[in-house]
This record gives sequence, structure tokens and C-alpha cells, in this order.
Amino acid sequence: MDISRRRLIQLGGTATAAAAVPVLSEMPASSRPPLRWTAKTAADMPEPDLAALLLNRAAFGPRPGDVEKARQMGPLAWIEWQLDHEAIDDSAVEERINRELATLSMSSRQIWTNYRMNNQGQIFQELALATLYRMMFSQRMLYEVMVEFWTDHFSMDFRTDNVVFFKTADDKAVVRQHALGKFKDLLTASAESPAMLNYLNNDVSRKGNPNENYAREIMELHTLGAAVNGVPYTETDVKEVARCFTGWSWDNGPTSPTWGEFEFRQGDHDNGVKTVLGEFIASNNFKADGDLVIDILCNHPATARFLATKLIRRFVTDDPVGQVPELVDSVAETYRRSDGDIKEMVYAILSSQQFANSFATYGGRLSRPMDFLARSFRVADVPSESVPLSAAQRAQLFNRLSYALETMGHVPFYWPTPDGYPDDKDAWSSSIGILTRWNVGLSLCGVASGTNNNLGAQMVPGFLPHEQTPAEVTTAGAAVDYWIDRLLHRPMADADRALMVEFLTNGGQASAPLDRSPQSRLPSTIALILDSPYFQWR
Repeated sequence: MDISRRRLIQLGGTATAAAAVPVLSEMPASSRPPLRWTAKTAADMPEPDLAALLLNRAAFGPRPGDVEKARQMGPLAWIEWQLDHEAIDDSAVEERINRELATLSMSSRQIWTNYRMNNQGQIFQELALATLYRMMFSQRMLYEVMVEFWTDHFSMDFRTDNVVFFKTADDKAVVRQHALGKFKDLLTASAESPAMLNYLNNDVSRKGNPNENYAREIMELHTLGAAVNGVPYTETDVKEVARCFTGWSWDNGPTSPTWGEFEFRQGDHDNGVKTVLGEFIASNNFKADGDLVIDILCNHPATARFLATKLIRRFVTDDPVGQVPELVDSVAETYRRSDGDIKEMVYAILSSQQFANSFATYGGRLSRPMDFLARSFRVADVPSESVPLSAAQRAQLFNRLSYALETMGHVPFYWPTPDGYPDDKDAWSSSIGILTRWNVGLSLCGVASGTNNNLGAQMVPGFLPHEQTPAEVTTAGAAVDYWIDRLLHRPMADADRALMVEFLTNGGQASAPLDRSPQSRLPSTIALILDSPYFQWR
């Protein structure tokens, strides 16, 4: 059945959208469901257990069986298993990506050679598809969350200058290589990445005319955080760091076999003495000047706190310093003690009591759009083979996914400034963004919304989630309970569960026989659970 935008506004959305709800004019008064969700924010909702919380915050949602596996293993064992990501067999995902997405296995030079004159859109399309496909189907769930985290941390706009040719290699050799390694290795790889050097103009920085863009961002965004009244760094420090990184560039010789690879240009480097954050750097160190800066930044106490705060924001609360300062201190100390071991920091967060209590305690975590999209595919158990990757087949689905993400403002690698996509709920609660989420849920469940033809009445051709309803589920109440548990892994408030039953039965009772006909309300009911505040808050 079709479900109108008006009906969806009455039943779906976050607290902001639920504040003003129009009348259900198309249903008889006697059979209208309640007009508002009882629970609008995480604090109003029954809490998940720790296993379900982990799958929704330390993964892009659970596929069927994932929560049960985490419960059987125990949360700490699940965290340790996921942190040892290289031991998890993900070959089926990676082999398909490399087989069907041609640019993913190419060097920067190969991409530049093949696509610099035309079809540059294919480079973005394939990297974006690989990113989303991994979020949806990888068994290395926590690893993929950390890949997204560091992609934002070292953010660059794919559309800038030569980044289009470099970002695929950067994704592989920087973020994916070091996402759960040592932070110093990650920072060094980023500093030597042609994508970053080109994006932040360090490739034109030379002695006598240093460019300060990269110097500023490696301190403000990558390590120390923003300076306040000259603490922890000054404008003089920015200028000195810029001098240290002069000559860090990339090979741009058109006939060079190493085009697009890191290159230190000794003739462009300022070899004079320098002082960075109070530490003296002698003359004639050449490339080692930049390496010394990386050491200084990685060992600075402000870096430990800055990274701890950002990681805690990702997993626990929008306001780490204000709400869990003791956890910030603890994770910063873990950084110092472990020499910047990212796994140790993540373990300290996910095994903390603050994380275990975080669902309703600190204001909730609203799903970002890419997270929402990936979780929807995972909980609905979209088969991997239903997501086409080959150039001949992927256009329709890719267009729907990219339209949804563009409308919600969260396209991979498209944030226009180097600070990365926001990571707090206020940034993702716009009306158009919420409406698009509702349309995504409807489209995934095969329901025509009547308001958006760009997503289509069936997002994934041939896939309808309601067909997975077990045969032994024979009543409306049992169907509602099955799909609430399947999609949320926690109960709804009694009044909201009753709302779902009332909607499914058009005003009937939980004991009513389940209607499985093509015209039934079962697909719309599943979509409403996906579009509910319960699914948006994780």
C-alpha cells in the first residue's frame, strides 16, 4: 500500500519532527493510531543490552545473528575479536570489490592515465560504492567504523584539484592501513600522502615562500586541537612548522613511472634552524625536519586529549569534556602509556562503564546519514549479491543511494572543508534530512511514499524485507514483536508497540491474524520501525 508523507510525519521521526503533527484525515477517527510516539529521544526508550549497544555504535548495525553472537561471546570478547581485525576473514567482500570495481586496485598513476581526460566520475563512484559496500557487508565491523572515523579526521574534498586521482590510494595506504594501528604511523602516512599534500597546498610550499595551510591543519585538526590565546601553539609555531614541511610534495612528472607518489624535493626545503613548540630543530636536517615535527606533535599532551575527546564523542557522548571528563583523562593516559596505540584507546572506551551506560545517560547519539543507511541494509539483511557493483548494473541503485546521501548532506569524501563531517546530533536533525530518512525506509521496504520518485518504490530490486517474516509468526502482535526485536534488539515502550499494532491492523487487535497479502500494511509497518525515533537513536 502507499503511505503518504502526511501519514509518515505523524508516525516517524525524531523529537524535533514529532513536535508538530497534522491530522490523520484519511483514516476514520475510530481507527486512527496515536499521533505521536511516546518515546522521542533515547532517554525515553527502553535501553539495549551491552551487546546490542556495541553492534549499533561500534559497528554499522547488526546483521541477523550478530547480536546473539556478541551475547554468547560476551561483550569484552566481542571487542577483542573485532579489534583483531586482520584475523577476521573478509576475503569475500574484498575479492568482490577488487574484481568488480576496477579503480580500487589501481595506483594513482594508473587512475590518472586512464581517467584524466574523461570518466572521472567513475573514480568517485567506485570508491564511494566500496566504502558503502564494506559498511553494509564487512565482518570487520569495528574496523570499518574506525576507517570512517579517520577518514573524517583526515578529511579532504574529493573534488579538489588532483585529489580525485589520489584519494583511492590514500584510502588504502593511509586510513585503511593504519585505522587500528599506532597514531604516529597514521599521521606520518597522511603527511606523506599526495592527496593530503595536494589538498592542503603543501605541494607548492617551498623555502622563501612556505604555504601554511598544512602546517595549520596538522596542528589544529590532526593533533593538538584549536589554539586558544596561544595555547598549545602560536602563529609563530604555524610558520615554523610550515618551514619544516617545505619540499614535502609528490612526483608530477608526466612520464614518470612514480607519478602521484610522495617525493621530498630537497631543493625546495628550508634547511635553516627552527623552533617548534619550544623545541629546537637544528639546520640541515632535510626531510627529517617534518619527521621531527610529527614526533613533537604525537608526544604532546594536547594530542592525547584531543584524540581521546574525538574518539569518545564518536562512541559515547556529544560532549565528552562536559559529561565524562574522567573518561577523557583515562583514554588520554592510555594514549600516552601505549605510545598512541589506537586499539588500546578504543578498547578503553568500549570497555568503560561510561560506554555501557551511554544510551540514555548523555543525551543520546543520533545516527549520521551514512550510518543510518548502512544499518538499514544490515538489519534488513539485504543480500550482498543484491547490491550490484559492476559498471553495467550498478547505476540505478547507486543513483538512489547517492541521491539519499546528498539530500541528507553526507556524501562520502565530499565535505568541503578539512575539519570533516560533524559528529553531533544537532548537525543531523534538519527537516529535509529527516524526511529523506523516512523515504529511505519506505523505499527499502518496497513502499511507494508518493513524495519522492528519486528513491523508487523498491530501493533494492527484488528485495522485500517483509518476505523474511517467519511462517510461525501468525498474528499481528507477533509480527510487530518480531520486527521490533529484529530491527532494534530492544523493546519499544508499550504505548508505541500498541501504536504499531494499531497501524498494522488498521485499528484492530494484536490477536488479529497476520495479513501477508501484497496489499497488507506489513511492509509499511517495518518501514515505520526503521523510520521511528527508536532506530534513529543508537
